[in-house]
Amino acid sequence: MPRIVIYSLALLLLMGACGNEDPEVQIPPGSDTNVTADDPERAEEAVDEPAAEEEEATVDPYDYFMPDGSTAAFLGEGNEYASFMLRTVYLDGEHVAVYEDNGGTVMLKVYRLSEETIDLVMEQGEFYEDYSATAEELEALEPIRTYLTFPLEIGTVIGERTVIETDAAVETPFENFEQVTVLESEGEKGSIVKTYFAEGYGEVKREFQMQEEGQEEFVVTSVLEELETE
Repeated sequence: MPRIVIYSLALLLLMGACGNEDPEVQIPPGSDTNVTADDPERAEEAVDEPAAEEEEATVDPYDYFMPDGSTAAFLGEGNEYASFMLRTVYLDGEHVAVYEDNGGTVMLKVYRLSEETIDLVMEQGEFYEDYSATAEELEALEPIRTYLTFPLEIGTVIGERTVIETDAAVETPFENFEQVTVLESEGEKGSIVKTYFAEGYGEVKREFQMQEEGQEEFVVTSVLEELETE
């Protein structure tokens, strides 16, 4: 066979073999491509990418009060008025009334609730009736002081009180609580007042401590003993 024919056949076979290969795809730098099993480096990068941060859970301010219509009994030690009854009534979607009866008087406190703060808007002693008000009258009440601000984090200052713990354990005759938030304030003559909040109940313990020079420490406590709900 002539040599030129042999060369022609070889050239045709070579061109046919090259035609069976897939053409290489050029991906411009920085292009956004889907990660596939054929791209292990991209797949590994995708695994290493941090997940999107979860949205912060919204605080329910009602979690810092006793249930609607409930009556709570607090056992006191150290003072004749340390024991008291606490009755809680939800007035509307933004206001809660709390009646505190220590055997000597009944104190009414009305709070305004929001996702950011709880404000005390009414405080009246010697209140022996059920409080009632229209929506307009409740909205017209001016804040007296801030009761709580959210989120409750260590170091947060609320008026004269500071958050010093958020995961305290508290034992009470009613229940042992975990992850309790503790607020502390300093009073006259170096006295210390602590308030303990358990989510879903509100205040579950109060504590007053004072120690004058040369005298034994004086402590008054009130802890949740019973809770009756409607």
